Amino acid sequence: MTKHFDYCILGAGLAGVSLASELTKENASVCLIDPKGIGSGASGTPLGLVNPATGRYATLTWEAEKCYTSILDNLTSIQQMCDLPFFKKTGVLRPALDEKIAKRMKENLDSMPWPNNWIEWFDEDAVKNFHPGITCTGGGVWVSAGLTVDISSYLKEFLRFLISNSNFSFIESEYSIIKKDRKWEINVSNHEIIRADKLVFTTGASTNDFDFWKDLPLYPVKGQLAVLESQSPLLFDHAVSALGYIASMDSNRFIIGSTYEHSFNHEQIDEQGLDYLLIRFGKVLPELKANSKVIFQWSGVRASTPNRMPIMGNHPNEEDLYVFAGLGSKGLLYSGYLSKKMKDYLMFNVALPLDVNINRFA
Repeated sequence: MTKHFDYCILGAGLAGVSLASELTKENASVCLIDPKGIGSGASGTPLGLVNPATGRYATLTWEAEKCYTSILDNLTSIQQMCDLPFFKKTGVLRPALDEKIAKRMKENLDSMPWPNNWIEWFDEDAVKNFHPGITCTGGGVWVSAGLTVDISSYLKEFLRFLISNSNFSFIESEYSIIKKDRKWEINVSNHEIIRADKLVFTTGASTNDFDFWKDLPLYPVKGQLAVLESQSPLLFDHAVSALGYIASMDSNRFIIGSTYEHSFNHEQIDEQGLDYLLIRFGKVLPELKANSKVIFQWSGVRASTPNRMPIMGNHPNEEDLYVFAGLGSKGLLYSGYLSKKMKDYLMFNVALPLDVNINRFA
């Protein structure tokens, strides 16, 4: 049996699901395919942050206000159709761990065009009063705009919403790809053939595994997280970003992460990754570490680029072949806004922003 779609998207992570949503809003027919299911890659992290103050020195992210507005709108609209909460506005506390970091954080706060009421400076005493027991030297920033998100649950609910659209189909299957009569043919494991006018790869770190994209400057980065359980209820409900991040959607359980492994021999969890996480966690919140136990580990591999900005656009030689990858550690923050940009490019030939356009590597 053969089914025809306007678009076939390969990869059901944040990029693929968000792009499928944007395309179906324009009445385009979309088939989303992933052999491992929804959020099976780096997008399936147990808990993530929408944090517009990133990096060691709390730098304002690229197009922060537009990206934040888009992801908050998406989260809110999907949450309204789901009984169980999968995100909340927790804020993110970013304590400096030495005077140099504190100085740079303060400079970034004072010099960057932060939206109103997003961020404020706390001196060292204020940080320690706000979060007793935390390590801090010189002060830090409070990012009140920060969100904590159960990304896996968000994606599952997002997919459930999309499946209710008659223009959308999701297939969990291995596949092979050929081009025939100027159409893309994707053969899936039940002998069904998907024919699509345009084919979009949102396959993250595995994008280079396909011959079409083997020369893209995408670099795999392995991240490991750990879920811990405190012996007593947590005395805070905000997230913390210092030597990784600490976040929770529960009164006792919380996440610590993440490793940034550029060289690795396997994609599974390991003791070295856990030791790395626990040592850094202990430097930030030593008392909480002493009163908590590890109950679960997770690992995933995401794609990064030379300038840590996504890659979007059309293949230089193949017609109707596109890529939307390399969202990296800011995938949640970028996903909504960049999906709109990719939709406008695919459907209305609106130029992509130069900072993310694949042509910057030409």
